[in-house]
Amino acid sequence: MEQEIKNAVGLGSPELVIESKPKPEPEPKPTVTIYEFGRLLTENEPSVKKK
Repeated sequence: MEQEIKNAVGLGSPELVIESKPKPEPEPKPTVTIYEFGRLLTENEPSVKKK
């Protein structure tokens, strides 16, 4: 009877389940605010020649 209870609970099985390590969460990418957006546009746009 005792062995049946151990088997039902899972103590009777010699199998060990190895838990995998949790994956580290990726670093969040920096967000661009609306205030930085205009500056980034002017820095990265090709220069336009004014006549």
